[in-house]
Amino acid sequence: MRSPLLIQLLGLALLLSTAVQADSRWLAPHQADHPLVGKLWHSEQQSYVGLDVLLDSLPQGSWLMLGEQHDHPDHHQLQLQILTQLAKHNRLGSVAFEMANSDQQPLIDEWSGRGDSATAEALNWSAGWPWERYAPQLQFALNQAEQVVAADLPRTAQMQAYQQGAAEGYLDTAHTRYMMELIYTSHCQQLPRTNLIQMLQVQLARDQQMARRMQATTQTDKINVLIAGAQHTRKDTGVARWLPDTLQSTSLIMVPLSEQVDPAYYLEDTYPGYTAGEISTDLLLFTPAMPEQDHCAAFQ
Repeated sequence: MRSPLLIQLLGLALLLSTAVQADSRWLAPHQADHPLVGKLWHSEQQSYVGLDVLLDSLPQGSWLMLGEQHDHPDHHQLQLQILTQLAKHNRLGSVAFEMANSDQQPLIDEWSGRGDSATAEALNWSAGWPWERYAPQLQFALNQAEQVVAADLPRTAQMQAYQQGAAEGYLDTAHTRYMMELIYTSHCQQLPRTNLIQMLQVQLARDQQMARRMQATTQTDKINVLIAGAQHTRKDTGVARWLPDTLQSTSLIMVPLSEQVDPAYYLEDTYPGYTAGEISTDLLLFTPAMPEQDHCAAFQ
């Protein structure tokens, strides 16, 4: 019979064996010593999985959707690590970026295979997406991916969606209510509620556009990757809702840690399904946290 101490040690060894190791030290300053840091949690199986095991298990022709916190340096570092691992095994297909819109596609295509020399100016990169955050992933993808995809709607098309509605309309009523409340709270409850429906139309139009771009650029013999904000990569409310059933996708959201040590807490509290029992993401990848910012303080 195994002693309790041996069982604990075996459990610790399993925990460590499935931890994702960043290519360099963690960059965010908070919760770097948290027991969940670097862990990849499978939400349906309610268990940890190794990153290598996950990447090896992804079916050819599918999409891995990497959901980030936009200002989190560890999330950007992990994106590059995942792209590198797929390329190392000759499995990297298309890499799509929320941060580039389809008007930039010709410029991006011009720099295919010359990523090391690509600059923000050459790609007409938007200042709203700081170049230093995305240059390593983008330049690597230009060198190694089958195609780099500018996935978002141009600004003019977003304005058109605001005025005329998203091209493919709504989803269900529960989704509409959930998203409108999310938009309201994420804008510090400062938007007039009468404008929420137009804001929702923009969100829907952007998700629909990313889904169309993914469909059009899928490499059927590789693993394709979408890099986007966490909300877009949710399987219940985001881009996945607009993909055909024949196109497989896996949602992996990178989550900054708090004091909580139960992985299920983050799924239920941070990314609850908008209907009871619905799972919002396939996987959570836990990272240290950046300093908290009160983005609503200016409105108070």
